[in-house]
Amino acid sequence: LPIWIFMNKKLLSLLVSGSLIAVVSTSVFATDTGVVNFNGKIVADTCEINVNESASTTGTVTFADTYPADYSGDGSIGTSKDFKIELIKCDPLVDKLNLTFSGTTTDAGFLRLENSEAGAGSATNVGITVTNKNGGANDVKFDGSVPDASTDVDNAGSITPTIFNYTANVIQVGNNAPTAGKYASSATFEVFYR
Repeated sequence: LPIWIFMNKKLLSLLVSGSLIAVVSTSVFATDTGVVNFNGKIVADTCEINVNESASTTGTVTFADTYPADYSGDGSIGTSKDFKIELIKCDPLVDKLNLTFSGTTTDAGFLRLENSEAGAGSATNVGITVTNKNGGANDVKFDGSVPDASTDVDNAGSITPTIFNYTANVIQVGNNAPTAGKYASSATFEVFYR
């Protein structure tokens, strides 16, 4: 045989044996690999909001008049008023909705909204609490925290409103009864998607 054929056969056998080693090496280390899958969703912030049938994102809860004698101690309720917040056309990919609230409070638990009226003619020793009626009877925290999942409301879709029901309470703050005068409070809320 010519020498170049012999050398080519030797070279070919080296290449083949090298390829087999590479295949064997790859299959030995195959169990050291894995896959991480990532998924999620981008939610369109499209809810239309109707506060207390105002057809607006802002609404007012007006209480009946009360008297200092209606209060009997710290936290006692002088009058209450139910109100609701409706959401419609929320993202259909979201199953559960809730509302987070923020406001200026008088207590470390963020449960009592302070009276924002000041000066002559304003009431003292008075505040507002809001009771969550969606799956429980806990008072709303006005610290922007995520509410308990037990108060979530099912997303009703694009036609039927998703309704959040609350009761606002006028309460005595402190040991002295409220004094006669005007009071007012406000809170902001944000839709929370679960």
